[in-house]
Amino acid sequence: MKLVVGNQKTYLNRQDVVNFINKTREGHCENVIICASFPYIDLYIEDSNYIIGAQNVSVKGNGASTGEISAEQLNSLGVSYSIVAHSERRSDNKETSEMFVDKINNLVKYDIRPIFCIGENLDQREANTTKDIVGRQIIEVFDKLNKEDLEKIVVAYEPVWAIGTGKVPTNDEIEDMTNYIKDLIQDKYGARVLVLYGGSVNEKNIDELNQIETVDGYLIGGASTKPDEFLYIMSKCEK
Repeated sequence: MKLVVGNQKTYLNRQDVVNFINKTREGHCENVIICASFPYIDLYIEDSNYIIGAQNVSVKGNGASTGEISAEQLNSLGVSYSIVAHSERRSDNKETSEMFVDKINNLVKYDIRPIFCIGENLDQREANTTKDIVGRQIIEVFDKLNKEDLEKIVVAYEPVWAIGTGKVPTNDEIEDMTNYIKDLIQDKYGARVLVLYGGSVNEKNIDELNQIETVDGYLIGGASTKPDEFLYIMSKCEK
């Protein structure tokens, strides 16, 4: 059974969320995490069987941080996972590895599992520096974390050039990268982690992607907002 993580970003309004919940009730949710927009987390907790995740968390604890959401607040809602270091946070909000360390530490303190995103952009891929970039993204964060916390982290490999573009690496390329990530973390830190693939996962390519045994699941963006498509993907990841 593969882990399915839906990152709904800010695509949906309140009624859209209600419709999504109603239309996906028949789905098997044991392995499915919905990372909802902050205003709608309660809707999912009260009216769905999904495991609940957040899309972001503050670098600080409770206190004077206007507009932020702390790990303690997420925990009090019943949130079990939170995305950290998504490429949109890296590029649009200029978040750094130091911030990711703080976020991960805050999350694990409150028993929330971080989903730590890594991946190269198109220029880096074309320059054949993908593993250098991904390796550095891992090391800059993992070096500063407590070793006993590392296996609580779920790593999501998301090549930036594949997010929302419809372009997907080949199965061999994804397998090579997931093996590289797992081996690096195992060899350097003695930790075993789950590794997800993200980037234009949809109902048309899920069967092919499922052939990659080293992938432990998927981080899904746009398709996680479309009830019928998401149900189909969920059904393909149940076994």
